[in-house]
Amino acid sequence: MTPGKKKEQRAEDDLLDWFTISYRTLWLLLAVVVGLVGSVVYVLYFREKAPEVQAEPDVPSATTAHFTTIEGSVKVKPVGTFEWVSADRSMVLKKSDLVRTGPGAAAEIQFFDGTLVHVRPDSLITIEETSEDPSTKARKIKWHISSGETIFQTVRKNVPGSETEVSTPTASGTLGEMSNVAIRVAETGGSDFRLFAGTGRIETKTGQAYNLGSSEAVKVDASGKAGPKVALPAMPVPLAPPHQAEITYPNPNIATTLLAWKPVDGSSGYHVMVDYSPYFNRPFVDRKGLRDSSVELRGLDVGKYYWRVAALDKDGEEGEFSAFARFTVSSAALGAHGDGPPPPLVIESLDTRQNLVQVKGRTEPGATLTVNGERMEVDSDGSFNDWITLQKPGRQMVVIRATGLNGGVNERKVAVLVN
Repeated sequence: MTPGKKKEQRAEDDLLDWFTISYRTLWLLLAVVVGLVGSVVYVLYFREKAPEVQAEPDVPSATTAHFTTIEGSVKVKPVGTFEWVSADRSMVLKKSDLVRTGPGAAAEIQFFDGTLVHVRPDSLITIEETSEDPSTKARKIKWHISSGETIFQTVRKNVPGSETEVSTPTASGTLGEMSNVAIRVAETGGSDFRLFAGTGRIETKTGQAYNLGSSEAVKVDASGKAGPKVALPAMPVPLAPPHQAEITYPNPNIATTLLAWKPVDGSSGYHVMVDYSPYFNRPFVDRKGLRDSSVELRGLDVGKYYWRVAALDKDGEEGEFSAFARFTVSSAALGAHGDGPPPPLVIESLDTRQNLVQVKGRTEPGATLTVNGERMEVDSDGSFNDWITLQKPGRQMVVIRATGLNGGVNERKVAVLVN
């Protein structure tokens, strides 16, 4: 090959190499562009989006209520069950539980925030709410009264937004803090709201609304229509026998005991109850419409008694009952004789409520029992269940002493804390 042809051939080869490299570069660039576009399309249209993590909302934390006192036949139907079971103080009451008291029975329920609900005989209630919001700490207490009567006391709110509510078949109410309220539900469904202390707002199912203050009441009929708001009479003050009085008669069977109280201005009558229990669930004296500010009781047996009184206005509306006064009737002929072994003395519970102490236990039938020197009644089976009042606050000793029929003495000392 001639030199000229070699140069022409090299020039053609260089040109071909240049085009080859250029085409490779273009194809490489095109591949990169296609790859980028494909990645974008994949990300935007084909790849599944990762699920968003959502914060779980705060759920109110359920709390509970429990029995502090059970008197007589009290039944509970726990939520999700079909059987009524006997109530006991170890039970935990939750939302939607039902509580029923029989004739002559009563129960006291304390919610986790301190609200106390006293359920009177022949009553049916439902626990509707007992919770505390975990984020705001706002507490909500609510129950429904289907029939019967409840008397309850609310406490101070722990935070703004806490609520205490109660409902009946014809109305509902929101109660303020430190309120004392009684609500009755008749067989017809009509409701009677009586506010003795504090504040409350009552709304009927027909849309009527009332703001109640201390010593005010309103009645709602079975159709949900409310009558006018009325003022309640003041609470009477018991005079005799005073609280913790001990009355000794030579022969109690023929003696007369006088119950007397301070008259209430504007009242037209009084309602007096006497019972063996401070819950007045089985009163043997239940007299309503008494005109005088005293009443005589004849032939009381030896034992302990509780009494209280409420005033009535001109229309028969009943105000708040007085705090109970307890007195003991004894015979001068009773007494222990001789010396002997000490009787049994078992203290089953010693519960304090402010300056009141409930003492419950068992000893020998017929024994004489004192608590801090105060005589207490012993039932025929040797059991006892009574209240005493402690005058000073703080930690102190309660001395329980049982003296048997043969003169033997057994003593227990228990430390209590009085708020």
